[in-house]
Amino acid sequence: TPRPPTPQSGVGEILLAAFISMMLFGVFLAVPIVGALALPFLSVPAVRLAFRRGVAVGVLAALLASSVLLGLGLATGGSRDAMVLALFATVATALPPLFAAGARGGASPSRLYLALCSAGFAILAAGLALRPAAGGKTMRQEIAAAFDEMAPVAVQSYTRGGMDADSVARLKSTLAAARDFASRFWVGLVGVCWVLASAIGFYTGARLARPDPSAEAARFDRLTVPPAVVGLFVVSGAGTVLAPMPFREIAGNALLPLSVLYFLAGLSIICHFARKWFRARILRVGLYGLALYFPINVGVGLLGLFDWYADFRRRGEKA
Repeated sequence: TPRPPTPQSGVGEILLAAFISMMLFGVFLAVPIVGALALPFLSVPAVRLAFRRGVAVGVLAALLASSVLLGLGLATGGSRDAMVLALFATVATALPPLFAAGARGGASPSRLYLALCSAGFAILAAGLALRPAAGGKTMRQEIAAAFDEMAPVAVQSYTRGGMDADSVARLKSTLAAARDFASRFWVGLVGVCWVLASAIGFYTGARLARPDPSAEAARFDRLTVPPAVVGLFVVSGAGTVLAPMPFREIAGNALLPLSVLYFLAGLSIICHFARKWFRARILRVGLYGLALYFPINVGVGLLGLFDWYADFRRRGEKA
């Protein structure tokens, strides 16, 4: 029989989890482009502890790591960019284990994940909207200015590379459309990033915490979205198309993260059946990768959207 954890082992696990989270953040600071892939994994060590040892141990590890991350932001002079980065790192590290610990009390892991999505989205969007602005610019104006600064450099680079005039014109049009979209729907794009990042942290931490019973219940292939969210999705979609400004932008900013949420729900259904039908892991990985491509990803999202009505997992069990 396994030996019960001692206080010393608990302290060691807390320190190790905090150290791993800080190292992942350090990878991002050292190599920002590649290291950005490490950011969604910041909370994984603390989430694992929250599932295995409870809220106190998991949150202590997250608080220790996040306090150091905030300190790094302040140590760089407290610039706006550093503090925004520290805000994201802190939320991504400390928030998931807080909700993951609720699974030990019998709460639904799917609803805990949805609550995590809502809380993190609200904190990040508010933090970005209320942060000190540069030169009195709003977030929308800063995003547009960043595109205006980068676009000429990209166009010149492709022009020097021998791109023909028609392709350069299409590139300029694409960059202008991307600038307008990102500046109008930056809140929704923040939600998209958070829904994906929190899913990686929450469910990867639960996977590493098995065979703990609470972690076993928090399997990604069991993710479900309550039927009530469908109504919000429909209203957001209709508002994005039909509502006047500024309600159209509000609806669009809600629709983006909801669309990603339903994509993840559809992907979880695919994972459920792939685990049963494909024993070779390489086949399952290939199937998951294929689900990312357009228009297949649209079908995956529709699969998650209509699961509230069809209950595909239950129908698959009866088939």
